[in-house]
Amino acid sequence: MGKTQICLQLPTECIKKIDSIKELNNSSNISRNQIIEKAVDFYFGYITSEINQNYLLSVIGQKIEGVLNKNTDRTARLQFKEAVEINMLTRILASTLDIDKATYDKMRKVAVEDVKATKGIINIYEAQK
Repeated sequence: MGKTQICLQLPTECIKKIDSIKELNNSSNISRNQIIEKAVDFYFGYITSEINQNYLLSVIGQKIEGVLNKNTDRTARLQFKEAVEINMLTRILASTLDIDKATYDKMRKVAVEDVKATKGIINIYEAQK
């Protein structure tokens, strides 16, 4: 592997840290140059992994947002269809039973109060009362 010689100026504290690493390795045959090479390799890996993480998080976030938007649209369409069917059922019942406006309004008021009280959880036996 070819090497290029460069002039490098480091603070004295940095040189002391490099020498401390030599001592921690219990190996006098590792040079300052090798320590600096390993540090550069480590830092390069650290920086590129951060870039990769940011990219992956962005892509995953976009995919999740797309899935959520698709599910929201699907749910909205289903709720619309259900609302149409419930409206039709209500009209059929009202016309079949020949319920007048005052009775319908009274029943609607009770229904709204029940839904508020039960937070939308309907019990068929309670509805018969």
